[in-house]
Amino acid sequence: MAARAAVAKLPPVFSIRDGDLLGLINVDGHVIVPPEYEELRTGDPLILVRKSARVAYVDYEGHMVIAPQSDLTRPFAEGLTPAVMRDGQGKSRLGYLDSQRRTVIEPGYLHADSFVDGLAIVGSEDAWGAARFGAIDRKGHWVLKPVHEKLLPHSGGVLRSEGKGRVIRAYGRDGRDITPAGIDFVGIESEGLVRIWAGRQQGFMNARGDVVIPPRFSLASEFRDGMSRIHEGGKYGFVDRVGKIAVPTRFDAAEDFSEDLALVKEGESSLFVDKQGKTVLRPEADRTYPFSQGLAVVRRAGRHGYIDRTGRTVIEPQFSFARPFKDGLAFVTHGRTSGYIRPDGSYAWRSER
Repeated sequence: MAARAAVAKLPPVFSIRDGDLLGLINVDGHVIVPPEYEELRTGDPLILVRKSARVAYVDYEGHMVIAPQSDLTRPFAEGLTPAVMRDGQGKSRLGYLDSQRRTVIEPGYLHADSFVDGLAIVGSEDAWGAARFGAIDRKGHWVLKPVHEKLLPHSGGVLRSEGKGRVIRAYGRDGRDITPAGIDFVGIESEGLVRIWAGRQQGFMNARGDVVIPPRFSLASEFRDGMSRIHEGGKYGFVDRVGKIAVPTRFDAAEDFSEDLALVKEGESSLFVDKQGKTVLRPEADRTYPFSQGLAVVRRAGRHGYIDRTGRTVIEPQFSFARPFKDGLAFVTHGRTSGYIRPDGSYAWRSER
């Protein structure tokens, strides 16, 4: 069963506040949702906003698509949202609606999660009235029958059930048990690989259940940028997607790879290494953070700024707090002022207080 077909990417939006109330701006700094809502949750294709007990939905230009109401209360995901409806017998059950409030999956569930990678975890009662969980695709077809006591959050089409004694089993999109022999815990999918445990040793399988990297590491992170951070003998290093040691375990601390560079520490020194372990940059800073969109946050004398991949200061340290750039903007604070800046340091938006 295939995942949902690719759809147009939603435009980036950024959260703003006025006291405890929430709103959104776009990448140009224009307010598209005024900060007047108690709850705000982005979704696909609509954004949920809430005032008191009523919920409305707006699009990514700020236009209200679903007026304030009390029936729909969950964010949209992959075009659908769970909703309480009446089934053929008049009972209240959960099904799924699209953004035009059309029924896409008929009601029949006592529990319904949002869709993730084309699958959703749903629950029903067995003959004894006990809750049992399974998973459906976007057509409402069972991928995993509702016979499980507990299903864990899933990703990449790999479903996970937890039984007594926290025994974890993994299932593919076809409902087949893909748990490798000798494996007693299964993690989440990242970049096509899934972390697995055999006792205290960790390795990786693919989404078909094939063991790609046999469990042999005392610690291994999810893959990021094609590399997994490992910990052996009190030191950190990295392995590639076939389990080859790409960067030997010699660092006292390490962050995941980002934009082909990893921030690591040797003693008290922070530096960036490439995927062969070669040092490419030693920033002059009290503290350094990983690169994102070509810039990295640095802290000097208690103030935060940004450097580029050559170590050149692009935005002078001046902020009380600074986050990495994402989708073209970065959140910063300066005293009582907060806002979003562009890569040249200019404000796209800032608070009035």
